[in-house]
Amino acid sequence: MNVPKQYKFILATLGLIALILGVYKANLLVNTKTTFVADEIYQVTYRYFFKTDTSRTIIRAYLPKNNVRQEITSQKSTLAPTIKFSSYADGTNLRGNWTTEVNNSYESVSYSFSFRGKEQFFGLPENFRPVRKGMEQYLGATKNIQVNAEPIAELARHLKQSTRTDKETIQALFAYVHQIPSAPIITLTDALGALERREASCNGKSRLLAALARHLGYPARIKGGIVLKESNKRTSHAWTEIFINDDWVSFDALNGHFAYLPANYLELYIGDEFLITHTPGIQFDYSYEISKQEFLPMLNENAKGSQQLTAFSLWGLVKNKSISKNNLFLLLMLPLGGLIVALLRTIVGIRTFGVFLPVLIAFALLETGFLTGIVLFLFLILFVGLITRPFDAMGLLHTPKLVISLTLMVLVMALGNYLGLAFDISWLSSLTLFPTIILTISAERFSKLIVEDGFHKATGTLLQTLLAVSVCFLLFSIKGLDIILILFPEVLLLVISTAMLLGRYVGLRWSELIRFRPLLNIKPL
Repeated sequence: MNVPKQYKFILATLGLIALILGVYKANLLVNTKTTFVADEIYQVTYRYFFKTDTSRTIIRAYLPKNNVRQEITSQKSTLAPTIKFSSYADGTNLRGNWTTEVNNSYESVSYSFSFRGKEQFFGLPENFRPVRKGMEQYLGATKNIQVNAEPIAELARHLKQSTRTDKETIQALFAYVHQIPSAPIITLTDALGALERREASCNGKSRLLAALARHLGYPARIKGGIVLKESNKRTSHAWTEIFINDDWVSFDALNGHFAYLPANYLELYIGDEFLITHTPGIQFDYSYEISKQEFLPMLNENAKGSQQLTAFSLWGLVKNKSISKNNLFLLLMLPLGGLIVALLRTIVGIRTFGVFLPVLIAFALLETGFLTGIVLFLFLILFVGLITRPFDAMGLLHTPKLVISLTLMVLVMALGNYLGLAFDISWLSSLTLFPTIILTISAERFSKLIVEDGFHKATGTLLQTLLAVSVCFLLFSIKGLDIILILFPEVLLLVISTAMLLGRYVGLRWSELIRFRPLLNIKPL
């Protein structure tokens, strides 16, 4: 078969453009790659509002430092000319100091920075090495960590009785403190108070866990910071660190994080301290403004070539908040997923609910989870198929009957969401607006196929659609695919080229090879 010259020219042009752009941006990416690969990025701003005293007024707060799991950049303090700001080392911590000599004046200051954080997992051996010298301060009692109080000592001994290894002991201590009911207590709660009241906030639980660990000979200390979420909040957070085999291991008994620290935990200070202190008696208020930032984990946004890379990619749309990263990924995945479905239909020979609907269903499963989404999908689709039968007997026209069926499906999904939220059943409350719309469209397509081809054939098409959905879901689940498509949208030019090649395919489908295999194996006489 002769191939038109225009066809060859278009294929060659698309491939060449994709290659040139890809090589150029790959080189930029190598030069702008960050050495700190974050899981989450936040912009954080401390805001303090106060009325100054009749003499000098001082506000102090702990400031963040870089460590193995967090990187702090773009620090900036905004204040009036009459207020002086300085930072200084306070032991192992970093402290900020705002001072003014102005009397009886209403003032405000802010301190902002960018936080890049990654989660940290700690693997615990069954038994720990002996504690080295110099850890005495983390084993003794303090005013709020009453290591030797009889109730704490008795509880520690009781919890240790049923354990055989150091790891089991720490697990027993953690489990006990974690199961104490949480309460938003704003006043200071010491270790003994948390045990006696049988309820505590983060500071009470962290002190109690530290006291129990210290009593059994495990060095422990308090770590303070902020749990970062998109919000304007006033609460800080505290957790416990236990010294195990020359490493400080994190335990958050309030939120149930055992030997693990999430990526959105901002570490600010070590020790049983207060995040903010100020001159006594002044009027004082504060807040933490936190906004989550869209980012590419491997890209150093401050590097020289990052602006060029952004200009030749789609990342600028996300940075300027023209479109969310998730929605842009969906938009870019539509043609790529459509190509996968086209390959399955043209080469394999399966039937699906259109070309792009399996892609949308697969994307919806990213929100619900694959198994949960498939079960809900099958239930709701078959529900629509079965619910139409009573209306057939009534002689209703197809379109009004479909409206009734889909309305009932939406009511079932709404009820499921309500029950999921009421009884804290996550899989029932996983249907958000986007999956609901996709399932509704799928149900309409399935109902139409039942009318046109019968229930048996429509069910066969449904199962083959699920096969295409599974392939697309596996494609979408590839880690880093969203980053590749956003930075290298020229991949879509290769999608066009592949689709053009596929458009001239005239061979047998795989299903036809299986179906006609007896005929294909006939030998000539």
